[in-house]
Amino acid sequence: MCGRADANPAGTRRPGTLFATSAVMSWFRVSAERLEYCGRITREPFTRWLGTKEGTEAVARLAGGIRFSLLGRTRAARRRMWRQLNTATRSGPLAQAIRQEASHYMTHAANLSYALTLPRAHIALHRLVVVPRALMVGRARAALYERLHRAPMLADFDEALRKFFLEQLVTEMGAAVDKTAPSPKYPVKARDEWACVGVAAGTVWLDRFWSGPNATGHLFMYEFPREKIGRRERKALDAAIKTLHAEVTRLPALQRNEILRLAADQGNLRRRA
Repeated sequence: MCGRADANPAGTRRPGTLFATSAVMSWFRVSAERLEYCGRITREPFTRWLGTKEGTEAVARLAGGIRFSLLGRTRAARRRMWRQLNTATRSGPLAQAIRQEASHYMTHAANLSYALTLPRAHIALHRLVVVPRALMVGRARAALYERLHRAPMLADFDEALRKFFLEQLVTEMGAAVDKTAPSPKYPVKARDEWACVGVAAGTVWLDRFWSGPNATGHLFMYEFPREKIGRRERKALDAAIKTLHAEVTRLPALQRNEILRLAADQGNLRRRA
């Protein structure tokens, strides 16, 4: 169940996950080891956005076209914008498009795992790769905007509302993966045999001015063997995750930035999501 009911209690994390955080409300969730859309959005992010410069200006534009309202034009404009957003995301083409974005999001993590310059280890001939969140979020955001920004189902949205909504989709998908606290025992599957087996927050790979406030840290992507792994393999994977994390955090910031740049520039990445 999405929303408050499925949020992890404060301070509780599954073993094997570093610095995983939980969001109070969710647009997405992890079910049967797959990221999926909950079928509805929650109002809290929209309410926060209304308090920003962009949100205030968007409401003012809409309110300017309302001749009269017993509730006041500003309040009526806010209600109208939320109703438009909430209705569109519950059913129809937009809801289906959002469901597909959950799969696309994790596919980006798998595709980036092929970048040869990213830090990695091998456990029984299978790859464990550190994927910087800034790189993944940047790739996911660009692809999502390309697919949805001019989509007919968003044509009637104010431009600022559309931008908020698309950016929030990326934020919510990342938060859902973090909240589930991926680990070797509880992975979040991507594509092929790749799955996220851990997340770590805080490590800066790219200046926040360019990456945004929610793009620090990294994911640990593991190429699972086709057969189920046992307890011994999971323990080895746990140990490798901790070792890789320690090595990455000891690197100078400029070196991490160079690793990210080279990974982004590599021509052999699987870009299609």
